[in-house]
Amino acid sequence: MAFLNIIYCMLICVGKGFAILSIIGNYWVGLSSIDLQWFHSGLWFACAFDICTEIKNELDYLHVTRAFMIIGCMSYFIAFVLSLLSYSKKIKNHKISGAFLLATAIFLAIGLSVFTNEVNKSSLIKYSWSYIIGWCSFAISIISAFICFAIMVETEST
Repeated sequence: MAFLNIIYCMLICVGKGFAILSIIGNYWVGLSSIDLQWFHSGLWFACAFDICTEIKNELDYLHVTRAFMIIGCMSYFIAFVLSLLSYSKKIKNHKISGAFLLATAIFLAIGLSVFTNEVNKSSLIKYSWSYIIGWCSFAISIISAFICFAIMVETEST
């Protein structure tokens, strides 16, 4: 059981780190043109020739993606704090932490899906590492939630 707890805490930390890196990374999408000009963009900045400028035209899908990704990060943080409290025996139930991890997965999935839906309208744009680790963070939150519930079941059976 101690091994499962260690894996659980490590997954939450990695997932939270991935979510933060995804939000701040300027590599959600990239575009390479015929004359080898390079363009990449994140949620906050668009960069061309390694010169980044803040995204001024506030698009609705970008607002939604930003909001849900930030809420997902906050939810990750709450789940982490709750898991620490449950291990220190201040909270007797792991269900709350698991529920927050599932909520994290939902928030991240909504933000990433809205972005995906909008970007898929253009065939020239390719997804990049910030976007990919956002989806990895989503998967980690689901795996962490299942581990949390497995720990809860194992704890209740003993």
